[in-house]
Amino acid sequence: MLLTRRLSITIVIVMFSTLALIHHSRIGDWSSLDVRYHHDDAQDKETPVPIPPLPLPSSIPRRPHADPACDGFPDTSKVLLVMKTGASESFAQVPTHLLTTLRCLSDFLIFSDMDQNIGGQQIYDSLSTVLTEVQEGNVDFDLYRRQKWCPVNQAQCNELGDPRNEGWNLDKYKNVHIAEKAYAMRPNHDWYLFVDADTYVLWPNMMQWVNKLDPTQKLYLGSAAGLNNLNFAHGGSGYLVSKAAMDAFVGWAPEVGNEYDRYAKSVCCGDYIFALALKEKTGVEVQHMFPTINGEKPTTLPFGPSHWCHPIVTMHHLNAEEINMFWHFERRNQLVRTKSGKSRPLILKDIFEEFVVLHLNEIRRDWDNMARDRVYLDRKAQMWDDGQLARMKKAEDYNKYEKKAHLSFEDCAAACKSLPYGECFQYKYQNGVCTMGRAITLGNPIRREEEEDQRIISGWDVEKIRAWVRKHSRCDKINWPNVRTKKPVVPANRNGG
Repeated sequence: MLLTRRLSITIVIVMFSTLALIHHSRIGDWSSLDVRYHHDDAQDKETPVPIPPLPLPSSIPRRPHADPACDGFPDTSKVLLVMKTGASESFAQVPTHLLTTLRCLSDFLIFSDMDQNIGGQQIYDSLSTVLTEVQEGNVDFDLYRRQKWCPVNQAQCNELGDPRNEGWNLDKYKNVHIAEKAYAMRPNHDWYLFVDADTYVLWPNMMQWVNKLDPTQKLYLGSAAGLNNLNFAHGGSGYLVSKAAMDAFVGWAPEVGNEYDRYAKSVCCGDYIFALALKEKTGVEVQHMFPTINGEKPTTLPFGPSHWCHPIVTMHHLNAEEINMFWHFERRNQLVRTKSGKSRPLILKDIFEEFVVLHLNEIRRDWDNMARDRVYLDRKAQMWDDGQLARMKKAEDYNKYEKKAHLSFEDCAAACKSLPYGECFQYKYQNGVCTMGRAITLGNPIRREEEEDQRIISGWDVEKIRAWVRKHSRCDKINWPNVRTKKPVVPANRNGG
Protein backbone atom coordinates (compact mmCIF):
# COMPACT_ATOMS: atom_id res chain seq x y z
CA MET A 1 0.00 0.00 0.00
CA LEU A 2 2.88 2.32 0.83
CA LEU A 3 4.44 1.53 -2.55
CA THR A 4 1.17 2.35 -4.32
CA ARG A 5 0.91 5.69 -2.49
CA ARG A 6 4.49 6.65 -3.44
CA LEU A 7 3.79 5.73 -7.06
CA SER A 8 0.67 7.92 -7.10
CA ILE A 9 2.59 10.90 -5.71
CA THR A 10 5.32 10.41 -8.32
CA ILE A 11 2.75 10.34 -11.14
CA VAL A 12 1.13 13.56 -9.88
CA ILE A 13 4.51 15.33 -9.71
CA VAL A 14 5.39 14.24 -13.25
CA MET A 15 2.01 15.43 -14.55
CA PHE A 16 2.40 18.89 -12.99
CA SER A 17 5.96 19.19 -14.30
CA THR A 18 4.84 18.27 -17.80
CA LEU A 19 1.98 20.78 -17.72
CA ALA A 20 4.35 23.48 -16.51
CA LEU A 21 6.76 22.79 -19.38
CA ILE A 22 3.95 22.89 -21.95
CA HIS A 23 2.60 26.13 -20.50
CA HIS A 24 6.05 27.73 -20.55
CA SER A 25 6.63 26.70 -24.16
CA ARG A 26 3.34 28.30 -25.20
CA ILE A 27 4.01 31.57 -23.42
CA GLY A 28 7.63 31.83 -24.44
CA ASP A 29 10.09 34.20 -22.86
CA TRP A 30 8.22 37.25 -21.51
CA SER A 31 11.40 39.29 -21.67
CA SER A 32 11.27 39.11 -25.46
CA LEU A 33 8.24 41.43 -25.36
CA ASP A 34 10.27 44.19 -23.77
CA VAL A 35 11.36 45.62 -27.11
CA ARG A 36 13.31 48.86 -26.97
CA TYR A 37 11.41 51.73 -28.55
CA HIS A 38 13.95 54.55 -28.47
CA HIS A 39 17.31 55.24 -30.04
CA ASP A 40 19.99 55.81 -27.40
CA ASP A 41 22.91 57.12 -29.44
CA ALA A 42 24.62 57.04 -32.78
CA GLN A 43 26.51 53.84 -31.86
CA ASP A 44 23.34 51.86 -31.18
CA LYS A 45 23.10 49.27 -33.94
CA GLU A 46 19.77 47.83 -32.86
CA THR A 47 17.17 48.36 -35.57
CA PRO A 48 13.39 48.16 -35.34
CA VAL A 49 11.61 45.15 -36.71
CA PRO A 50 10.10 46.16 -40.07
CA ILE A 51 6.33 46.41 -39.89
CA PRO A 52 4.69 44.80 -42.93
CA PRO A 53 2.05 46.97 -44.59
CA LEU A 54 -1.58 46.14 -43.98
CA PRO A 55 -3.45 44.63 -46.90
CA LEU A 56 -5.67 47.34 -48.28
CA PRO A 57 -9.38 46.59 -47.99
CA SER A 58 -11.53 46.48 -51.07
CA SER A 59 -13.16 49.67 -52.26
CA ILE A 60 -16.55 49.07 -50.72
CA PRO A 61 -18.13 52.42 -49.87
CA ARG A 62 -19.72 52.91 -46.49
CA ARG A 63 -23.46 53.43 -46.32
CA PRO A 64 -24.80 55.56 -43.46
CA HIS A 65 -27.68 53.96 -41.62
CA ALA A 66 -31.11 55.56 -41.61
CA ASP A 67 -30.60 58.23 -38.99
CA PRO A 68 -32.92 61.13 -38.12
CA ALA A 69 -29.83 63.27 -37.49
CA CYS A 70 -29.02 62.93 -41.20
CA ASP A 71 -32.33 64.29 -42.45
CA GLY A 72 -31.60 66.87 -45.12
CA PHE A 73 -27.92 65.93 -45.21
CA PRO A 74 -26.44 66.14 -48.72
CA ASP A 75 -25.17 63.25 -50.79
CA THR A 76 -21.41 63.22 -50.20
CA SER A 77 -20.56 60.27 -52.44
CA LYS A 78 -18.47 62.43 -54.79
CA VAL A 79 -16.03 63.31 -52.00
CA LEU A 80 -13.82 61.00 -49.96
CA LEU A 81 -12.93 62.47 -46.60
CA VAL A 82 -9.41 61.45 -45.55
CA MET A 83 -8.71 62.30 -41.92
CA LYS A 84 -5.24 62.34 -40.39
CA THR A 85 -4.73 61.84 -36.68
CA GLY A 86 -2.19 60.37 -34.25
CA ALA A 87 -2.53 57.56 -31.73
CA SER A 88 -1.66 60.00 -28.94
CA GLU A 89 -4.77 62.09 -29.70
CA SER A 90 -7.15 59.82 -31.58
CA PHE A 91 -9.33 58.82 -28.63
CA ALA A 92 -9.74 62.49 -27.69
CA GLN A 93 -10.98 63.59 -31.13
CA VAL A 94 -12.20 60.74 -33.33
CA PRO A 95 -15.16 59.52 -31.20
CA THR A 96 -16.81 62.94 -31.37
CA HIS A 97 -16.33 63.04 -35.14
CA LEU A 98 -17.93 59.60 -35.46
CA LEU A 99 -20.97 60.92 -33.60
CA THR A 100 -21.16 64.17 -35.57
CA THR A 101 -19.25 65.21 -38.69
CA LEU A 102 -18.63 61.66 -39.98
CA ARG A 103 -22.03 60.33 -39.00
CA CYS A 104 -23.84 60.94 -42.27
CA LEU A 105 -21.02 60.56 -44.80
CA SER A 106 -21.16 58.07 -47.64
CA ASP A 107 -17.53 57.11 -47.12
CA PHE A 108 -14.41 58.19 -45.26
CA LEU A 109 -10.99 56.91 -44.21
CA ILE A 110 -8.98 57.70 -41.07
CA PHE A 111 -5.19 57.37 -40.95
CA SER A 112 -2.87 57.59 -37.97
CA ASP A 113 0.60 56.52 -36.89
CA MET A 114 -0.71 53.22 -35.55
CA ASP A 115 -3.38 50.68 -36.42
CA GLN A 116 -6.30 51.21 -34.08
CA ASN A 117 -10.00 50.48 -33.81
CA ILE A 118 -12.29 53.03 -32.21
CA GLY A 119 -15.86 51.92 -31.66
CA GLY A 120 -15.63 49.55 -34.61
CA GLN A 121 -14.08 52.15 -36.91
CA GLN A 122 -10.74 51.03 -38.34
CA ILE A 123 -7.86 53.51 -38.14
CA TYR A 124 -5.02 52.74 -40.56
CA ASP A 125 -1.29 53.11 -39.98
CA SER A 126 -0.09 55.68 -42.51
CA LEU A 127 3.60 55.01 -41.81
CA SER A 128 3.75 51.28 -42.46
CA THR A 129 5.32 51.86 -45.88
CA VAL A 130 7.94 54.43 -44.85
CA LEU A 131 11.39 53.15 -45.81
CA THR A 132 12.94 51.02 -43.07
CA GLU A 133 16.29 52.76 -43.45
CA VAL A 134 14.59 56.10 -42.80
CA GLN A 135 13.06 54.79 -39.58
CA GLU A 136 16.25 53.17 -38.28
CA GLY A 137 18.16 55.34 -35.82
CA ASN A 138 15.77 58.24 -36.50
CA VAL A 139 14.55 59.96 -33.33
CA ASP A 140 11.54 61.23 -35.29
CA PHE A 141 10.20 57.67 -35.00
CA ASP A 142 10.64 57.32 -31.22
CA LEU A 143 6.91 57.82 -30.69
CA TYR A 144 6.08 55.35 -33.47
CA ARG A 145 8.24 52.66 -31.87
CA ARG A 146 6.98 53.36 -28.36
CA GLN A 147 3.37 53.07 -29.48
CA LYS A 148 4.02 49.63 -30.94
CA TRP A 149 5.97 48.57 -27.85
CA CYS A 150 3.34 49.80 -25.38
CA PRO A 151 1.59 46.84 -23.68
CA VAL A 152 -0.96 49.05 -21.88
CA ASN A 153 -2.94 52.14 -22.91
CA GLN A 154 -1.14 54.78 -24.94
CA ALA A 155 -1.80 57.56 -22.44
CA GLN A 156 0.30 55.78 -19.82
CA CYS A 157 3.15 55.02 -22.21
CA ASN A 158 3.13 58.60 -23.47
CA GLU A 159 4.04 59.73 -19.96
CA LEU A 160 7.48 58.31 -20.78
CA GLY A 161 8.00 60.85 -23.55
CA ASP A 162 6.81 64.12 -25.03
CA PRO A 163 3.96 63.08 -27.33
CA ARG A 164 3.10 66.60 -28.43
CA ASN A 165 6.51 67.39 -29.90
CA GLU A 166 7.20 63.79 -30.88
CA GLY A 167 3.88 63.68 -32.72
CA TRP A 168 4.77 66.84 -34.62
CA ASN A 169 8.12 65.36 -35.67
CA LEU A 170 6.44 62.17 -36.85
CA ASP A 171 3.53 63.86 -38.59
CA LYS A 172 5.56 65.20 -41.51
CA TYR A 173 6.14 61.70 -42.88
CA LYS A 174 2.43 60.99 -43.25
CA ASN A 175 0.80 63.17 -45.89
CA VAL A 176 2.06 61.68 -49.15
CA HIS A 177 1.75 58.13 -47.83
CA ILE A 178 -1.83 58.86 -46.78
CA ALA A 179 -2.62 60.10 -50.29
CA GLU A 180 -1.16 56.91 -51.76
CA LYS A 181 -3.09 54.62 -49.46
CA ALA A 182 -6.36 56.52 -49.76
CA TYR A 183 -6.21 56.42 -53.55
CA ALA A 184 -5.33 52.71 -53.55
CA MET A 185 -8.28 51.96 -51.29
CA ARG A 186 -10.76 54.32 -52.94
CA PRO A 187 -9.65 55.22 -56.49
CA ASN A 188 -12.99 56.30 -57.92
CA HIS A 189 -14.04 59.44 -56.06
CA ASP A 190 -14.29 62.78 -57.84
CA TRP A 191 -12.67 64.62 -54.94
CA TYR A 192 -10.34 63.82 -52.04
CA LEU A 193 -10.59 66.08 -49.00
CA PHE A 194 -7.62 65.80 -46.63
CA VAL A 195 -8.14 67.11 -43.09
CA ASP A 196 -6.76 66.82 -39.56
CA ALA A 197 -8.64 65.47 -36.55
CA ASP A 198 -9.24 69.02 -35.27
CA THR A 199 -10.66 70.18 -38.61
CA TYR A 200 -14.39 70.78 -38.98
CA VAL A 201 -16.00 70.28 -42.40
CA LEU A 202 -19.29 72.02 -43.20
CA TRP A 203 -20.66 69.36 -45.53
CA PRO A 204 -23.75 71.12 -46.94
CA ASN A 205 -21.50 73.99 -48.00
CA MET A 206 -18.78 71.66 -49.24
CA MET A 207 -21.17 69.80 -51.52
CA GLN A 208 -22.67 73.02 -52.89
CA TRP A 209 -19.15 74.11 -53.74
CA VAL A 210 -17.79 70.92 -55.33
CA ASN A 211 -20.91 70.63 -57.46
CA LYS A 212 -19.74 73.86 -59.12
CA LEU A 213 -16.26 72.43 -59.83
CA ASP A 214 -14.87 70.08 -62.47
CA PRO A 215 -13.02 67.02 -61.10
CA THR A 216 -11.48 66.32 -64.51
CA GLN A 217 -9.36 69.44 -64.03
CA LYS A 218 -6.14 69.02 -62.03
CA LEU A 219 -7.03 71.05 -58.95
CA TYR A 220 -5.39 71.45 -55.54
CA LEU A 221 -7.39 73.87 -53.40
CA GLY A 222 -6.59 75.11 -49.91
CA SER A 223 -5.60 77.96 -47.64
CA ALA A 224 -2.13 78.78 -48.90
CA ALA A 225 0.96 79.26 -46.76
CA GLY A 226 4.55 79.68 -47.91
CA LEU A 227 7.86 77.94 -47.21
CA ASN A 228 11.10 77.75 -49.20
CA ASN A 229 9.57 79.75 -52.06
CA LEU A 230 6.72 77.26 -52.41
CA ASN A 231 3.07 77.85 -51.64
CA PHE A 232 1.34 74.90 -50.01
CA ALA A 233 -2.13 74.22 -48.63
CA HIS A 234 -2.21 74.38 -44.84
CA GLY A 235 -3.09 70.87 -43.67
CA GLY A 236 -5.15 71.87 -40.64
CA SER A 237 -7.42 73.99 -42.81
CA GLY A 238 -7.85 71.02 -45.12
CA TYR A 239 -7.12 70.72 -48.82
CA LEU A 240 -9.27 69.47 -51.67
CA VAL A 241 -7.68 67.52 -54.53
CA SER A 242 -9.50 66.55 -57.71
CA LYS A 243 -9.55 63.05 -59.15
CA ALA A 244 -7.55 64.23 -62.14
CA ALA A 245 -4.78 65.53 -59.88
CA MET A 246 -4.81 62.36 -57.74
CA ASP A 247 -4.69 60.16 -60.85
CA ALA A 248 -1.63 62.02 -62.10
CA PHE A 249 0.02 62.11 -58.68
CA VAL A 250 -0.40 58.74 -56.96
CA GLY A 251 -2.34 56.83 -59.59
CA TRP A 252 0.57 56.70 -62.03
CA ALA A 253 3.33 56.59 -59.40
CA PRO A 254 1.89 54.63 -56.46
CA GLU A 255 5.14 54.61 -54.44
CA VAL A 256 5.92 58.30 -54.68
CA GLY A 257 5.88 58.60 -50.87
CA ASN A 258 9.15 56.69 -50.54
CA GLU A 259 10.85 59.21 -52.83
CA TYR A 260 10.31 61.86 -50.15
CA ASP A 261 10.90 59.81 -46.98
CA ARG A 262 14.54 60.88 -46.63
CA TYR A 263 13.77 64.49 -47.48
CA ALA A 264 11.08 64.64 -44.79
CA LYS A 265 13.70 64.44 -42.05
CA SER A 266 15.13 67.83 -43.03
CA VAL A 267 11.89 69.86 -43.27
CA CYS A 268 9.10 70.78 -40.92
CA CYS A 269 5.82 69.85 -42.41
CA GLY A 270 3.96 67.09 -44.21
CA ASP A 271 1.56 69.47 -45.94
CA TYR A 272 4.57 71.25 -47.45
CA ILE A 273 6.03 67.92 -48.65
CA PHE A 274 2.68 67.02 -50.21
CA ALA A 275 2.66 70.28 -52.19
CA LEU A 276 6.28 69.84 -53.24
CA ALA A 277 5.72 66.26 -54.41
CA LEU A 278 2.50 67.17 -56.22
CA LYS A 279 4.19 70.04 -58.05
CA GLU A 280 7.28 68.03 -58.99
CA LYS A 281 5.24 65.07 -60.23
CA THR A 282 2.30 66.83 -61.90
CA GLY A 283 3.04 70.56 -62.11
CA VAL A 284 -0.12 71.28 -60.07
CA GLU A 285 0.13 74.12 -57.55
CA VAL A 286 -2.20 75.17 -54.76
CA GLN A 287 -4.93 77.73 -55.36
CA HIS A 288 -5.70 79.97 -52.39
CA MET A 289 -9.34 79.50 -51.34
CA PHE A 290 -9.33 81.59 -48.15
CA PRO A 291 -11.64 82.37 -46.38
CA THR A 292 -13.82 79.52 -47.69
CA ILE A 293 -11.13 77.02 -46.68
CA ASN A 294 -10.23 78.43 -43.30
CA GLY A 295 -7.77 77.80 -40.48
CA GLU A 296 -9.75 79.56 -37.76
CA LYS A 297 -12.80 78.66 -35.66
CA PRO A 298 -15.82 80.68 -34.43
CA THR A 299 -13.96 82.31 -31.54
CA THR A 300 -10.91 83.27 -33.62
CA LEU A 301 -12.45 84.13 -37.01
CA PRO A 302 -11.78 87.77 -37.99
CA PHE A 303 -15.31 88.87 -38.91
CA GLY A 304 -15.69 91.95 -41.05
CA PRO A 305 -15.49 92.91 -44.74
CA SER A 306 -13.21 89.96 -45.62
CA HIS A 307 -15.23 87.48 -43.53
CA TRP A 308 -18.92 88.17 -43.96
CA CYS A 309 -20.87 87.14 -47.07
CA HIS A 310 -18.47 84.27 -47.73
CA PRO A 311 -19.41 80.59 -47.46
CA ILE A 312 -17.02 78.54 -45.37
CA VAL A 313 -16.30 74.83 -45.84
CA THR A 314 -13.64 74.13 -43.20
CA MET A 315 -12.44 75.41 -39.84
CA HIS A 316 -9.47 74.38 -37.71
CA HIS A 317 -8.37 73.92 -34.09
CA LEU A 318 -11.79 72.84 -32.80
CA ASN A 319 -11.74 70.58 -29.76
CA ALA A 320 -14.31 67.84 -29.21
CA GLU A 321 -16.74 70.11 -27.36
CA GLU A 322 -16.55 72.77 -30.07
CA ILE A 323 -17.06 70.17 -32.81
CA ASN A 324 -20.18 68.90 -31.08
CA MET A 325 -21.51 72.42 -30.47
CA PHE A 326 -21.02 73.54 -34.05
CA TRP A 327 -22.47 70.30 -35.44
CA HIS A 328 -25.75 70.87 -33.62
CA PHE A 329 -25.88 74.49 -34.76
CA GLU A 330 -25.17 73.51 -38.36
CA ARG A 331 -27.81 70.75 -38.38
CA ARG A 332 -30.46 73.11 -36.96
CA ASN A 333 -29.53 75.73 -39.52
CA GLN A 334 -29.64 73.22 -42.37
CA LEU A 335 -33.03 71.80 -41.37
CA VAL A 336 -34.55 75.27 -41.14
CA ARG A 337 -33.22 76.16 -44.59
CA THR A 338 -34.36 72.87 -46.09
CA LYS A 339 -37.91 73.25 -44.75
CA SER A 340 -38.11 76.86 -45.91
CA GLY A 341 -36.83 75.97 -49.37
CA LYS A 342 -33.81 78.27 -49.06
CA SER A 343 -30.65 77.11 -50.78
CA ARG A 344 -28.26 79.79 -49.53
CA PRO A 345 -25.16 78.25 -47.94
CA LEU A 346 -24.21 78.97 -44.37
CA ILE A 347 -21.99 82.05 -44.46
CA LEU A 348 -19.59 83.67 -42.03
CA LYS A 349 -22.20 86.23 -41.04
CA ASP A 350 -24.37 83.38 -39.70
CA ILE A 351 -21.52 82.13 -37.51
CA PHE A 352 -20.95 85.64 -36.16
CA GLU A 353 -24.61 85.98 -35.21
CA GLU A 354 -24.69 82.59 -33.48
CA PHE A 355 -21.36 82.47 -31.66
CA VAL A 356 -19.97 85.99 -31.29
CA VAL A 357 -22.36 88.93 -31.24
CA LEU A 358 -23.99 88.13 -27.89
CA HIS A 359 -20.60 87.87 -26.18
CA LEU A 360 -19.12 91.20 -27.25
CA ASN A 361 -18.68 93.45 -24.22
CA GLU A 362 -17.10 96.84 -23.89
CA ILE A 363 -14.39 95.24 -21.76
CA ARG A 364 -13.05 91.80 -20.81
CA ARG A 365 -10.14 91.47 -18.42
CA ASP A 366 -7.63 88.62 -18.72
CA TRP A 367 -8.80 88.09 -22.26
CA ASP A 368 -7.03 88.18 -25.64
CA ASN A 369 -9.27 89.32 -28.48
CA MET A 370 -6.33 89.00 -30.89
CA ALA A 371 -6.32 92.69 -31.87
CA ARG A 372 -2.93 93.21 -33.48
CA ASP A 373 -3.29 95.15 -36.74
CA ARG A 374 -2.11 98.51 -35.36
CA VAL A 375 0.27 99.18 -32.45
CA TYR A 376 0.62 102.26 -30.25
CA LEU A 377 3.51 102.57 -27.79
CA ASP A 378 6.17 104.96 -26.54
CA ARG A 379 9.16 104.31 -28.80
CA LYS A 380 11.53 105.82 -26.23
CA ALA A 381 10.34 103.78 -23.25
CA GLN A 382 12.32 100.64 -24.06
CA MET A 383 13.60 98.42 -26.85
CA TRP A 384 10.60 97.14 -28.75
CA ASP A 385 10.13 94.17 -31.03
CA ASP A 386 10.59 94.95 -34.73
CA GLY A 387 7.22 93.38 -35.47
CA GLN A 388 5.52 95.83 -33.15
CA LEU A 389 7.32 98.83 -34.60
CA ALA A 390 6.40 97.77 -38.14
CA ARG A 391 2.70 98.00 -37.26
CA MET A 392 2.86 101.60 -36.07
CA LYS A 393 1.60 104.61 -37.98
CA LYS A 394 3.81 107.61 -38.55
CA ALA A 395 3.57 109.95 -35.57
CA GLU A 396 2.52 112.85 -37.80
CA ASP A 397 -0.55 110.84 -38.88
CA TYR A 398 -1.90 110.46 -35.32
CA ASN A 399 -5.04 112.27 -34.24
CA LYS A 400 -5.15 113.72 -30.73
CA TYR A 401 -6.55 110.51 -29.21
CA GLU A 402 -4.02 108.25 -30.89
CA LYS A 403 -1.17 110.27 -29.41
CA LYS A 404 -2.26 109.12 -25.93
CA ALA A 405 -3.40 105.58 -26.83
CA HIS A 406 -0.44 103.91 -25.08
CA LEU A 407 -1.02 105.61 -21.72
CA SER A 408 -3.91 103.47 -20.42
CA PHE A 409 -6.69 101.10 -21.39
CA GLU A 410 -9.14 104.01 -21.32
CA ASP A 411 -6.94 106.04 -23.66
CA CYS A 412 -6.58 103.03 -25.95
CA ALA A 413 -10.38 102.69 -26.06
CA ALA A 414 -10.84 106.39 -26.80
CA ALA A 415 -8.35 106.21 -29.66
CA CYS A 416 -10.17 103.25 -31.22
CA LYS A 417 -13.53 104.98 -30.96
CA SER A 418 -12.10 108.04 -32.69
CA LEU A 419 -11.29 106.01 -35.81
CA PRO A 420 -13.60 104.87 -38.64
CA TYR A 421 -14.82 101.33 -39.43
CA GLY A 422 -11.82 100.26 -41.45
CA GLU A 423 -9.33 101.32 -38.79
CA CYS A 424 -10.58 99.86 -35.51
CA PHE A 425 -13.36 97.56 -34.31
CA GLN A 426 -11.58 96.34 -31.17
CA TYR A 427 -8.54 96.98 -29.01
CA LYS A 428 -6.30 95.44 -26.38
CA TYR A 429 -4.03 96.92 -23.74
CA GLN A 430 -1.09 95.59 -21.74
CA ASN A 431 1.74 97.41 -19.98
CA GLY A 432 2.00 100.52 -22.12
CA VAL A 433 1.08 98.88 -25.43
CA CYS A 434 -2.24 99.50 -27.17
CA THR A 435 -3.10 97.30 -30.13
CA MET A 436 -6.12 97.61 -32.42
CA GLY A 437 -7.94 95.24 -34.75
CA ARG A 438 -9.69 95.99 -38.03
CA ALA A 439 -11.82 92.85 -37.73
CA ILE A 440 -14.19 91.58 -35.03
CA THR A 441 -12.87 88.59 -33.10
CA LEU A 442 -14.10 87.17 -29.81
CA GLY A 443 -10.79 85.58 -28.80
CA ASN A 444 -9.87 83.52 -25.75
CA PRO A 445 -9.46 83.79 -21.99
CA ILE A 446 -5.90 83.84 -20.69
CA ARG A 447 -4.31 83.27 -17.31
CA ARG A 448 -4.35 86.31 -15.04
CA GLU A 449 -0.95 87.89 -14.50
CA GLU A 450 0.12 88.61 -10.94
CA GLU A 451 1.36 92.12 -11.75
CA GLU A 452 -1.57 94.43 -12.44
CA ASP A 453 0.14 96.26 -15.32
CA GLN A 454 0.86 92.92 -17.01
CA ARG A 455 -2.79 91.91 -17.20
CA ILE A 456 -4.27 91.93 -20.70
CA ILE A 457 -7.52 93.84 -21.08
CA SER A 458 -9.56 93.56 -24.27
CA GLY A 459 -12.34 95.82 -25.48
CA TRP A 460 -14.71 96.24 -28.41
CA ASP A 461 -16.25 99.37 -29.91
CA VAL A 462 -19.70 97.84 -29.55
CA GLU A 463 -21.63 100.79 -31.00
CA LYS A 464 -19.43 100.89 -34.08
CA ILE A 465 -19.78 97.13 -34.52
CA ARG A 466 -23.57 97.28 -34.22
CA ALA A 467 -23.73 100.07 -36.78
CA TRP A 468 -21.54 98.15 -39.22
CA VAL A 469 -23.57 94.94 -38.78
CA ARG A 470 -26.84 96.82 -39.42
CA LYS A 471 -25.37 98.34 -42.55
CA HIS A 472 -24.34 94.88 -43.81
CA SER A 473 -27.38 92.92 -42.63
CA ARG A 474 -28.07 91.52 -46.10
CA CYS A 475 -25.85 89.33 -48.23
CA ASP A 476 -27.47 89.44 -51.64
CA LYS A 477 -24.30 88.18 -53.30
CA ILE A 478 -22.58 85.05 -51.97
CA ASN A 479 -18.83 85.27 -52.45
CA TRP A 480 -17.63 81.83 -53.49
CA PRO A 481 -13.89 81.74 -54.25
CA ASN A 482 -12.69 81.91 -57.83
CA VAL A 483 -11.15 78.62 -59.00
CA ARG A 484 -8.89 78.86 -62.03
CA THR A 485 -9.30 76.12 -64.60
CA LYS A 486 -7.74 75.36 -67.94
CA LYS A 487 -9.95 75.36 -70.98
CA PRO A 488 -10.22 71.91 -72.54
CA VAL A 489 -8.35 71.48 -75.80
CA VAL A 490 -10.81 70.98 -78.65
CA PRO A 491 -9.37 68.55 -81.22
CA ALA A 492 -9.09 69.88 -84.74
CA ASN A 493 -11.68 68.70 -87.25
CA ARG A 494 -9.82 66.45 -89.67
CA ASN A 495 -12.38 67.12 -92.37
CA GLY A 496 -11.71 70.82 -92.18
CA GLY A 497 -15.28 71.55 -91.15
